[in-house]
Amino acid sequence: MNPVSKTAYYCCGVRMQDAESSNPLIGDVYAKLLLGEEGLAYWQQFKHFKGPNASNAARHYIIDNMVKKLLSKHPGYTVILIGAGFDSRAFRLPSGNWLEADEPSVIDYKNALLPADTCPNTLERISVNFATQKLADKLAPYADKENAIIIIEGVLMYLSAEAKEELLKTLTTLFPKHVLFCDLMKKKFFEKFGQGIHKKLLQSGSSFTDMREDPAKMFLDYGYKNTESVSTIKTAIDLGLFRVRKIIVNLFIRKHFMGYAVYCFSYGFQVS
Repeated sequence: MNPVSKTAYYCCGVRMQDAESSNPLIGDVYAKLLLGEEGLAYWQQFKHFKGPNASNAARHYIIDNMVKKLLSKHPGYTVILIGAGFDSRAFRLPSGNWLEADEPSVIDYKNALLPADTCPNTLERISVNFATQKLADKLAPYADKENAIIIIEGVLMYLSAEAKEELLKTLTTLFPKHVLFCDLMKKKFFEKFGQGIHKKLLQSGSSFTDMREDPAKMFLDYGYKNTESVSTIKTAIDLGLFRVRKIIVNLFIRKHFMGYAVYCFSYGFQVS
């Protein structure tokens, strides 16, 4: 598993911690299974990062709720996860037709532990070697899917500017009508709050790249409309995932709330 793919262990560890808490918000009962022994060892390096972990859990919770809301109105929509990692939403959410795309090692691992044919919803998984294969070629057979929901979670901060451009070009070409959920981190926020966990990620071979002060601009330039954005930090604090004194929030954190947030973008139609 390549270094970036291994960060899926970290996100899975956050969800496992939530599932084992006294009051789970996400309730990912599959996280511990998918983590496994190797993943549990990897997670030990990150479990003490309280702020980032809380923000990570809030991110997943926000996207869960946004997708649930959309699927409640349109249960037949196709949900496409780019860089799916150890996501288990296809098993946890009550509807949708699901497509997960990731590196072959991740897909093989998931298929062994949580086979697609055991999913209560329709689920397909496709392997993509992002270094040698084009995502566009892999997704082309699904281009007839109208009003797709696309999720790109915990991925964009690892992509170069060129890779992001290629990704948006692929999505807007293949899926002329879609909703996209993703998380975006601003450069200033990264510099102020992200250095500790990034240093740990660097030790395992993965790195944030192409950090921008206005990361949403690229989407807008491609014709997307930003229909909703929710702060992961504010959500984590409001939900009690990260406890910090109110004076600290008011003096140092509040002005950075939107420095890391979940965004909902629509392309080619109005979200309803």
